[in-house]
Amino acid sequence: MRHHLSAYLDYATTFLLFLVAGITPLLFLNQTTEFYETPKLIFLVVATILLLGLWMFSWIVKGKVVLTRTPLDIPLLIFLVVILISTYFSVTRYEAIFGNFPRVQGSAVSWIVYILLYFVTVSHLKDLTKIKMFLNVLYGSAVIVAAVTLLAYFHIFLPFDFTQAPNFTPTGSSFSTIAFLLVLLPLPVLSIINPNKFLPMPLAVVLSILFGVTIALIGSTPSLVALLIAFAFCFFLSKPHQVKKTLPVFLIPVVVIGLVLLFSYLPFSGNALQQLQTNFPKEIQLPFAVSWKVSVSAFRDAPFFGTGPSSYLFNFTTYKPVEFNALPFWNFSFDTAYNEFLQTIGTLGIFGFIALLYFCIVVIVNSWRNLAVDTQDAHQDNTHILLPAMAMSGLMTIVLLAIHAATLISTVVTFFILAVLMMSQKSIRERVTELSLGIKAATVDNRQFDLFPVIIFVVYVIAAIAVLYNTVTMVAADYYHRLALVTASKNGALTYQYLQKAESLNPQVDLYRVDMSQTNFVLANAIAARAKPAANGKGLSLSNQDKQTIQTLLAQSINEARASVILNPRSSRNWQVLASIYQNISGVAQNALAFSLSAYGQAIQLDPLNPTLRLNVGGIYYLTKNYDQAIRFYTDAANLKPDYANAYYNLSIAYRDKGDIPDALTVATQTVSLLQTSQNSVNYKTAVQLLNQLKEANASQQKTQQQQAKATAGQTSSALQNPNLPKVSNLNNPPSVTPAPSVKPNPKAAVPQISATPAKSTNK
Repeated sequence: MRHHLSAYLDYATTFLLFLVAGITPLLFLNQTTEFYETPKLIFLVVATILLLGLWMFSWIVKGKVVLTRTPLDIPLLIFLVVILISTYFSVTRYEAIFGNFPRVQGSAVSWIVYILLYFVTVSHLKDLTKIKMFLNVLYGSAVIVAAVTLLAYFHIFLPFDFTQAPNFTPTGSSFSTIAFLLVLLPLPVLSIINPNKFLPMPLAVVLSILFGVTIALIGSTPSLVALLIAFAFCFFLSKPHQVKKTLPVFLIPVVVIGLVLLFSYLPFSGNALQQLQTNFPKEIQLPFAVSWKVSVSAFRDAPFFGTGPSSYLFNFTTYKPVEFNALPFWNFSFDTAYNEFLQTIGTLGIFGFIALLYFCIVVIVNSWRNLAVDTQDAHQDNTHILLPAMAMSGLMTIVLLAIHAATLISTVVTFFILAVLMMSQKSIRERVTELSLGIKAATVDNRQFDLFPVIIFVVYVIAAIAVLYNTVTMVAADYYHRLALVTASKNGALTYQYLQKAESLNPQVDLYRVDMSQTNFVLANAIAARAKPAANGKGLSLSNQDKQTIQTLLAQSINEARASVILNPRSSRNWQVLASIYQNISGVAQNALAFSLSAYGQAIQLDPLNPTLRLNVGGIYYLTKNYDQAIRFYTDAANLKPDYANAYYNLSIAYRDKGDIPDALTVATQTVSLLQTSQNSVNYKTAVQLLNQLKEANASQQKTQQQQAKATAGQTSSALQNPNLPKVSNLNNPPSVTPAPSVKPNPKAAVPQISATPAKSTNK
């Protein structure tokens, strides 16, 4: 009976493990806020809990705790301990545990799941038959991923709205797909040079071409280098006589991939492939130099355990260098570093970096030892191909860590391949440890059994119930948040209800609070937009009911925005949303602008080199006719980003309204110069109009603002900003506003430099 039960448990575990390997790369769902990594992690959490339960229950059946030991056990456990300690000390602890929603990759939960999944995998792949079946599932999944990715590249899409993009791929990102294919590539390439029964040569050629072409079309330069390394590894580590014998076949995928690359980047008339490559939306990766400065600065301030998992976004906004503003994607925020090493040293500190380095060294040493296996036993079971191929794949995982930050798919596939590498070695497969506390129990027929597996299983059941309950709750919350996003442009009341449900199920997510705040504001703004002229002809009037409703909605909007900054005080975005809410209700709430300036000050402290924040603060001062402060902040924005046309245009308006026509003319001239490349745009025509008016004003020395163009600096952006509306709310006890530190003059900014307010410069 016990033997049969053990066999059934083994079958169930095998099926579930293969299901995880096959489905995880393919799984995506549009019922969550994020379509790719969130559904995959939810699936992995549930599957890992079930796998652990089956594994631990098998210990009860066997009557003992049985663990398979591998060289990676200690490095992974050390890395996990560092993650847990870093999470405990993190300022943003909730984000460190569960991720910075909607991004969940890199959180403590995700790493716990990955590492537990590795231990379950190595403990179950106990023979070469299972290993071969496991690899077949992985390669089958990779073929589907590559095929769907190539079809999307050539504009043949799946029948879903969100898949209608040339860079669509089931893994969720181009790099995830590239990492998946690169790690699996050595086995088919090596099987071409060394024909074997494990992977037939025709299939090996097809897989090599499919994987290689996909990487060539969607990959970046580092990915192409990694592709070259994969082929070079297989070529130079094979025996010369085998290379000579199979060279013509080996050249087939090499030539095909080379031609695809050539036609993708060689411009000539009628080259459709080159047009597809030009229009393909490549992933934007944070440059190494910028990432290095961010990570080193974060390490300087939190050297031991870092700032916590999932905290790189906050490190980026706080520590990014000023040269980042010169990049085309200057207005983007990055939540991952250039590669996993920089990611780790910034978020997990020196101990995390040492743990990752230890892990990499163990992988490299073990892989290097297995690059050439030529024993009689190895030939009999085909591990003379399997082991070197997996060893090359192991080395490829380290290359991937060096060229890009880890993603969910790249991490899961890495651990799967490393598990196969470990269990393909007979000496490791047989390295089993049995644990016991020496506590025995007896049945009615006096049969004794070890209580240790039972104790572990009881603890597991209690923990699993708690984890599953929290998982269901969080998934339900995210589902309602997704529904709110879908209905946001159609039904404001329904959006409000969905967000209420999301908040009630998971009140710790600041993203839900931000969206609820903005929804309340939009509803209040819609009511204010319906205001009619007052009976006396002065201003606008609102009914008492409308006033009460607006007051209630604005109070909720402010409270939700405040809750978001309490939940996540390191988020510059949350402070900016709060500041924007205050700014946009200035028409109906007294003292709103003072609160807005205070919140913008907090946002600037967390994101000191963001020119947009300075521009927004300048707009507030412009609205209050404090032109000197407006000029100062507009100048700061221009100093931070010397090609920021919007900053120059608003600065010119501020100088003009102050009465300084010469400086206004100088700045307006620079504005037109910056917009020269888009002369058909509305912005260019508006800037030219302003320049011409300033030239006329300067020539005739006309100082009166009535003869000048209508200003757009600090213009209203909501009905609730209209000063003609009656006051419906009074924000008591306005904060005293501490001016943000001024920015050091930038010689590249063609603006009249003003004397800086005595404060520490924020340029780094």
